[in-house]
Amino acid sequence: MANVQMPRLSDSMETGKILRWLKKEGDEVLKGEPLVEIESDKANIEVEAYASGKLSKIVVPEGESAPIGAVIAEIGSDTGAAPPTAPAAEQEQKSKPVAAEAPKPQNAKPEARVAQADKAVPAAAQAAADSGGEQYPQGGPDDRMEAGAAAQAALSAIRGPNGPDEARAGEPQRVSPVARRLAEEHGVDLRQLQGTGPGGRITKEDVEAAAQRGATPAPTLSRQPTPRPTGEVEIVELSKMQATIAMRLTQSFSAPHFYVTSEIAMDDAVRLRQMFNEAVSKDEAISINDLVVKAVALALTKFPEVNASWADGRIERKRDINIGIAVGLPDRLIVPVLRNADQKSLKDIARESKQLIERARTNKAAAQDYVGNTFSISNLGMYDVDQFTAIINPPDSGILAVGSIEDKPVVKDGQVVPGKRMRVTLSVDHRVFYGVTAAQFLQEVKRLLQSPMALVL
Repeated sequence: MANVQMPRLSDSMETGKILRWLKKEGDEVLKGEPLVEIESDKANIEVEAYASGKLSKIVVPEGESAPIGAVIAEIGSDTGAAPPTAPAAEQEQKSKPVAAEAPKPQNAKPEARVAQADKAVPAAAQAAADSGGEQYPQGGPDDRMEAGAAAQAALSAIRGPNGPDEARAGEPQRVSPVARRLAEEHGVDLRQLQGTGPGGRITKEDVEAAAQRGATPAPTLSRQPTPRPTGEVEIVELSKMQATIAMRLTQSFSAPHFYVTSEIAMDDAVRLRQMFNEAVSKDEAISINDLVVKAVALALTKFPEVNASWADGRIERKRDINIGIAVGLPDRLIVPVLRNADQKSLKDIARESKQLIERARTNKAAAQDYVGNTFSISNLGMYDVDQFTAIINPPDSGILAVGSIEDKPVVKDGQVVPGKRMRVTLSVDHRVFYGVTAAQFLQEVKRLLQSPMALVL
C-alpha cells in the first residue's frame, strides 16, 4: 500500500486544497499518471501518481484541505508488494500546473453570478502578454484585471453542467474551461464536437484535434447587456491564492513606504525599439517593458542596496538580480520572476518574459516561476495610465510603477518641440534604503533609458 501525501508546492505553502480527483476509488493508476489537482497558495497544480496500483481509498475528498505531508489517498499494489510512501518533496518535483475550474461563489443567485462572470474581458490578458508587462486595471498590486481563461472557468463553474448558457445558446454544457478557451482562440464551434471525456465532456484534446481538422468556426455572438441585479449582495469566497495575496499585500503595506517619481524622455528608446524590431523576427521583438527591465537590472548592479530585503530586523542584500514582472489575472495577481536579468540580452529578456507571462496567463506556470524576486516592475502603460504608485511586492524593498508614453510639447534648445515622455514612480521600503539612494537609482534608470544603446551593448 502506497500513501499519497499532500506535497509542498511552494515555499510558503502550509496546506493544500483538493480541487479535483482525476481518478475515482477502484480505478487503476499508473506511476507518473495525473492523479489529482491541488490548489496551493501560488497556483493550481496537477500532481502525478508516485506509484502504480489501484486507487483503493480517497482520504481527503474534493473541496477539503490538508496540511503538507498528510495522507490524501492510498494506492494498493496488485502484486501485494508495498510500494514506498511517496515523499512530499518528490511529489512536488512530479507536480506540474494546469488550469483548474474556479470555485463556485456562494450565497448568490445564479443570475447574479453569471452577470458577474460575464464582465470578463479576454482581450486584456492578451494585451498584458503582448506588452511584456502587466497588468492591473488601476495601479496597485492589489488590483486585478478581469480577463482570459480563468474567467471562463469561473463562468463555466457557475453555470454548471446542466444550467443555462445565455451567452452561448445551443453550445454543449459539458465543456472544460481550458477547452472553452482553446475553442475561442482557434475559432472552433463547440456545438459540432463530440466530447471524449467522462460523460461526453469536451476536453482540450477534442478542441485541438478539431482545430487541426479545420472545424467550422463558431459564429460570432453579440453580447447583450445584463440588467444589474438590485437588492442583492453577492458573497465571493476567496481561493487559497487570493487569501494569500491579500495577506501578503497587507503585510507589505505595513512597511513604511515612500515614493519618488521621475519623467523620462523616451524618444531614443522608442526609435531604438522600432529599429531593433525591424531587424529581428516577430518572436524576437522587444517591448518597452523589456527595455525597462534591462535598465532596472543594470541600475541594480550599481546600487546593490536597492536589491535588498528587510528580514527580522536586518537588511539582506541579494547577489542575484531577479526581476518580478507583475501580471494581473481574473482571480489573482501573480509576479513571475525573470532570473539574472542583468546577465541577459534584450532578446533573451523579451523571449523569457513572453514565456513567463504566457505560462502565468494560461495557468501553466510552475511554483518556482514565482519565487526568488529581488525587485519588481508593474507596467500599466498599455492602459493609458500616465502615472500610478504600486505596493511593494514582498520580500523586495522596491517596485517601479511604469506609466504610458505620451506625446508632449517639450522645450529643447530654447524651442518648443514634440517629445515622448514616460513617468515612473519608485515605491521604497524606507527601512532598507533612503531618499537619496532612491533618487540616485531612479536617475540611473532614467539615464539608461534616455541613452538606450547601453541596453543593447
